[in-house]
Amino acid sequence: MKVVFKQVRGYSGVDVWTESLASELKRQGIETNLSYFPDYVGYLPYLARFTNKKEDYGTIIHGNTWNGFAFKGENPLVLTEHHVVHDPSFEPMKTARQKRFHKLIYKYEKISLNAADKVTCVSEYTKKMLEKTFGYSDAQVIYNGVDQNIFRPIEINREAFYKQLGLRGNEKVLLFAGNPSNRKGADLLPKIMDRLDDSYVLLMTAGLREGLFSGNKKIICVGKVSLEKLVILYNFCDALIFPSRLEGFGLTVAEAMACGKPVITTNGSALPELIVDGKGGFLCEMDNIDDFVSKIKTIFDDEKLMEDMSEYNQNCITKKFTLDKMAMEYKLIYQKLL
Repeated sequence: MKVVFKQVRGYSGVDVWTESLASELKRQGIETNLSYFPDYVGYLPYLARFTNKKEDYGTIIHGNTWNGFAFKGENPLVLTEHHVVHDPSFEPMKTARQKRFHKLIYKYEKISLNAADKVTCVSEYTKKMLEKTFGYSDAQVIYNGVDQNIFRPIEINREAFYKQLGLRGNEKVLLFAGNPSNRKGADLLPKIMDRLDDSYVLLMTAGLREGLFSGNKKIICVGKVSLEKLVILYNFCDALIFPSRLEGFGLTVAEAMACGKPVITTNGSALPELIVDGKGGFLCEMDNIDDFVSKIKTIFDDEKLMEDMSEYNQNCITKKFTLDKMAMEYKLIYQKLL
């Protein structure tokens, strides 16, 4: 069996997901190949038809719903829906450019869903929104998986890391990882930090948008980080704060859980499928600053609670959200289609 992944590189979590799945399938004995296409194919997927290679025939083609129809041929076609961008709750957060692009791909997704031999969704929430938006009810949920060989509790030199960040060494450390967009609730972070005393500090992997938070002394932007440093940050922090307004899954949350960290996040979209309120962290009312501040204090004021949440989240990942489990479920789908 050979699985060929075809997609436009999005420089996002979807790329990470694809590469992780391909790597794990290969580890499990399945030949895989990744074919990335130029940006313009995202706008004109039909052009991708001219790139189908002869050596790809007789394989499984795996893509996503935005442009997957372009790869339909004799091969069984599997498509994954990562995030239904037509979700009405996303509309107020979109830029004008996003609105135009999402309107364009709506028709492409309808064609792709009709062309696919199998459609998967990364969460129950995403499946629900797919059915609500397109009337498509045959999707199978396969949760995203975390590589526990990478995302795991590790020993780090905390004293040296505190010094590197210019900290005293006794701060209560929160982490926000990911694109600091309004969809992910990044605009709430300065307000939350303003409500916490000076014993708290927030680390952010803000990348190019780090200037948005430069005025807050309790927020430290560490920029774009390597995978190795991201794992160190997960282990260095005391808890992840993730006030996202909309997630198709929430890979950042799963990674932090695998590293044994409590998570304070939003009670909405797919996030309650990851975090069990009061056990692995807390689910807060969307946009409610008071709720986030209160739940942060609750965790940091109770060392035993923090330890219990850490253990709970690690066990939760092992049971439900491993890379091995995800790959095995896709492997079963591929086998049934051949």
